[in-house]
Amino acid sequence: MLNITDLPEDILLEIARCLSVQDVLALKQTCRVLHAFGSTEYLWHLLVKHFDLPIGTPSDSPPDELQRQTIKAIKLERNWRRDLPVIKGSEMILGPNREPFAHMELLREGKWLLTAQRYHRLLMTRITTRMSVWSLANVSHPSRLFHVEISGTYRSSTMALRKNDSFATLVVAFNEDEEEILEVHSFPLRVRPGMLASSSGVIQRLSLPSYPVPGRGVIQDVGLADDIIVITLAIFGDEGGVSFHIVLASADKGQPCWVDSKFTQGLNCIRVRLYRGRIFIVGQQGNTTVVRIHKLPQHILSWNSPSLAESDVIDIGPVESNYVYTLPKGMISMTDELHVPRQFHKTIPIVMFDVVGAVIRSTRIQSSGCAISFPYDLRGNAKEGSSTVLPCPDATSQQLAQIGATGYRMVWLEHDLETGRNRVMRYSMQTGSRKHLHGVLLPAKANLPFALNACNALAFDEVSGRLCLAFYDGSLHVLDFV
Repeated sequence: MLNITDLPEDILLEIARCLSVQDVLALKQTCRVLHAFGSTEYLWHLLVKHFDLPIGTPSDSPPDELQRQTIKAIKLERNWRRDLPVIKGSEMILGPNREPFAHMELLREGKWLLTAQRYHRLLMTRITTRMSVWSLANVSHPSRLFHVEISGTYRSSTMALRKNDSFATLVVAFNEDEEEILEVHSFPLRVRPGMLASSSGVIQRLSLPSYPVPGRGVIQDVGLADDIIVITLAIFGDEGGVSFHIVLASADKGQPCWVDSKFTQGLNCIRVRLYRGRIFIVGQQGNTTVVRIHKLPQHILSWNSPSLAESDVIDIGPVESNYVYTLPKGMISMTDELHVPRQFHKTIPIVMFDVVGAVIRSTRIQSSGCAISFPYDLRGNAKEGSSTVLPCPDATSQQLAQIGATGYRMVWLEHDLETGRNRVMRYSMQTGSRKHLHGVLLPAKANLPFALNACNALAFDEVSGRLCLAFYDGSLHVLDFV
C-alpha cells in the first residue's frame, strides 16, 4: 500500500486542487517530503489563484512571498471576525499641530500615505494646503518623503506609484481666486537615513477649458490611472440646478478636454474611475445606482493624436457594459455620496449611506446603507450584482467610508447625533463560504491614546488591515490589526 509521500508529484497536485491554503500549510508540518512539495512554485501559484482573501502580492511572486502574504491574510481575517478585533500595533505619526487633515489615502498595502492638511498662515486670510507623502514601511520610524504647500482651497487629490514604487505622480485640485486649478507633481520616492522631505519635482499646472454650460464649477473628485487624469466637476447653473461633467487630461502633456455631456446627462453624484483602458461612470438616477463602462479610444489612451486640443469634446463611444441596482423597497433615494474605491479589480464595489428623511419615528431618524458589488467582466458581459443592506442605529450618521480595492473590507465612522460620540464600524462582503460581517471595529469608549470624537479623517487598507485616523488638532495615528 502506497503512502501519500510515495505518490508522483502530478497526483499530489491533483489532490492539492481540493485543499485550502490552511490544509497545505498543515501538510507541510508533517514530513520533509510534503514540506518540499508544499513549497513548490507551481503549487502556490495554483493556491493563490483560488484564495478568497485579498493579498497585495502578484500571483507570479516567489512561493515564499506568496506563503508569507497568505499567512498574514489568514491571521488578519481571524482577528477581523472576532467580536471586537484586537489592535496589534499603535503609533502616533504626528502630534497636535493645529493643521487639521482634509484627506488621507493609503497605497500599496499601507506602505505609503498621502495626506492633505489645511491651515491659515499668520496674518493672512488665504487658506494654504500642505500635501505630504509618508513612508510607513517601518511604521515605528515613519518618514515624510515629499511635501508641497499650495495656496488655495483644497478640493481633491490622488497619487499613483510608478517604476516599482521609486517614483510617484501626485494630482491636486484646488480653487485659487475663484478658478478651479490642478497641479501635477512628479517626484522620486527614496528612503535614506536622515533624509529631509523633498519639495522638488516636476510640476505641471492645469486650468480647465471653458465650461460646456454657463455656471460656477466645483471640482468634486480627481483620479489617475495609466497617466490619464480624470476630473469630475459639478457646474451650478446661473438659473439654478446642477449638472455633472467629466474632464480627461494627460498627466505628462496636460491638454484637458471635456467628455461629451451626453454621457453624464441625467446622472447625479457621479464618481468616475479608469481601469484597464476603460472609463467607469457611476451615478444615481432616483432610486437606482447606475454603472456605465466605456472602452476608451486608443488616441485617448496614448494621448498622441495631433488633432487633440483643449477645445475638443471627447466621445468615449458606446456603452460596453451597463449595471443597474435599484434600492430595496422603502428606500426612496440615497442622500449620501457614492463611495467607490480609487482602484478595483474583479468587482466594482459601491457603498452608500442614507438618512431617510421620509421615515421619522418620534423625532428619531432611521438610517441605513447599501453595499453593492458588481462582478466585472472584461469581455463586456454584464453580470447581476449582489447587495447587502447595512442597518444603522437610530439618530446616527455614517461618515468617511473607506472601501478596499476588492470591496471585501470597509470601514467608516459612525456619529451618534444625540451623544456626539463616534465609533469606527467594519464590514466584510460575503464571498464563497464566508458570510458578510457588519460590526464595531473601535467602540466609542475604546482604551486608546486619543478620543474618537475628534476624528475627522480616515484612511484604510484592506490587505494589511492598516487604519489611519486623523484629528481636528492635526494629530495622526496608525493602527494595525495583524
